[in-house]
Amino acid sequence: MTRRSVAITGHDGVAYLNEHCRYAELSKQDRHALRDILRMAFPIGKSSHQLWTDFRETTAFVRRIKDPVEGDPPEGIIGGAIVMSYPEDQYDYLAYIAIHPEYRHQKRLFRRGSDPHHGTELMHYVYEVMRGRVSGSRLQRYLMIEPAGNDALRFYFRALPSNEYPLKFYEPDRVISVGYDGLAL
Repeated sequence: MTRRSVAITGHDGVAYLNEHCRYAELSKQDRHALRDILRMAFPIGKSSHQLWTDFRETTAFVRRIKDPVEGDPPEGIIGGAIVMSYPEDQYDYLAYIAIHPEYRHQKRLFRRGSDPHHGTELMHYVYEVMRGRVSGSRLQRYLMIEPAGNDALRFYFRALPSNEYPLKFYEPDRVISVGYDGLAL
């Protein structure tokens, strides 16, 4: 079952939706659009689709244009993420997150407000959804992230500032954990 956040209208007047569901529940068109976005940033193959489909605890996240028009990315999907949950080890693993290159770096000389970038919005949505799933029957403790390089590491530090999120960076392993219970683990 797909769940949506409210539509967010950017300065460009375009409304965006954040959605999530089990990977296996994505429509074929959404799966292809999400994989295409992720392939632009990561060397993933067709075996990833099978892994995500078979792995029971895989959640797919998409950020899409609410009313796409001709020339927009397929299905209006401008970004996506894959989270794999490991209940027995009590953590969620952010396997991939990516934004379409045309929507990534929307830098302006003079910012017209405090609107976060699409990647930041998607990252916040991923964290809030996964944190909201914690319960007595689902005792996940943190979201684990392994940044793929220094640019990715800087992105996560900017998107999840440690004064707002319980973030801990394990430098020798280059792993970030973001606690769900308000404590940095």
